[in-house]
Amino acid sequence: MKKIALLLLAVITISSCSLEENNEPQFYYEVLPVESFVVPQSVRVGENYEILMTYKRPSNCHVYEGCYYKTEGYTTIVGIQTYVLDNPDCQELSLENQQPLETSFIFTVEGIQNSIQPYIFKFYKGKDSNGNDIFEEVSIPVTYN
Repeated sequence: MKKIALLLLAVITISSCSLEENNEPQFYYEVLPVESFVVPQSVRVGENYEILMTYKRPSNCHVYEGCYYKTEGYTTIVGIQTYVLDNPDCQELSLENQQPLETSFIFTVEGIQNSIQPYIFKFYKGKDSNGNDIFEEVSIPVTYN
């Protein structure tokens, strides 16, 4: 009797496992180019600055996730972070005819007192014909109190 009960329990357990398709939305991340930006002409150590940017979505499945930025020393790479829904119903959007979307982030200036090193922002502009990343570089002088 115990063997039958264990067999029945095993059959119920196995049959309760579903091999159906996962209904969770599938997505991947993509960094979009920065169309335009506004940065200060100079910055002061210890102060915060808002960096304004515009971008365009290539499809209606690109969802804004935030600003992508990676800082190494005094150089910051900036782009627009999106997640893209993996959906066959996605529609491409005309980049020429759409109004740019706006976003911003707060940049806090950190530095070593009396350093003459400027901050360099590299705004992601897309890829060239060889698949290499293209950046527009801006150097911003740092001033001290």
